[in-house]
Amino acid sequence: MQDLDYGYWPDDLALELMNLPKAQAAYTELLMAAIPAGVRSILDVGCGAGNTALKLVEKGYRVDCVSPNGYLSDVAKEQLGDRAGFFECRVEDLATDRRYDLILFSESLLFMSLEVALGKALALLNPGGHILITDIFRILAEGESPIGGGQRLPVFREAVGRLPLELVAESDMTPRIAPTFDLLDRAYSEAVKPAYYLLLARLTLRHPWIMKIVRWKFRRTFERFEGKHFSGRRTGDEFKKHKSYRLFLFRKS
Repeated sequence: MQDLDYGYWPDDLALELMNLPKAQAAYTELLMAAIPAGVRSILDVGCGAGNTALKLVEKGYRVDCVSPNGYLSDVAKEQLGDRAGFFECRVEDLATDRRYDLILFSESLLFMSLEVALGKALALLNPGGHILITDIFRILAEGESPIGGGQRLPVFREAVGRLPLELVAESDMTPRIAPTFDLLDRAYSEAVKPAYYLLLARLTLRHPWIMKIVRWKFRRTFERFEGKHFSGRRTGDEFKKHKSYRLFLFRKS
């Protein structure tokens, strides 16, 4: 896959693994449709494999990318060539004189310090520029979520409210994102889980004493991995219960 996003599932797209790239393409089109008129320059924060940046370049935008991940940076640079600028660092550490009409956080804000990232984005914006965020947010719900990640939505709203940012648009994309978790849960159950236990069984048969030591020494790692991916709880319904996937568009006031 060229895209790394969760995908967006319209009603007429069947929930099948082969359709995930189509769902991801639909997500990217939705994201680009949210870019306001008059935007010329974009900073893609956490650009992943660079496919969104490439599509933005092909639309005529001047794009710079930020990525601290060495492997993904290499993939993105190979794909983009000299058509986009590149900063191999965290956005919190970015030092540049360039300013942008739009700062894009597409499924990247959840990995960052909220106030530091938003403050940096404001500093990098041209007057009247925009911040576009599409991401997972945590909401208040009973019980522990089997799906990790995400800024807390009430905290996010409070943080934004203290900044010179005007809310232009907000969209709840949760129902269209959640099916991906059903798809992934099915894939882990039907493909990854059998392969995982078959591999462990073969290794144990060939190297019983080594595997006994490995399973003891890294038992908590094994327990976390198996509990996370093989519990059958990482579903679309659990996602909708504990998370909210939102699109926010702000303008610097």
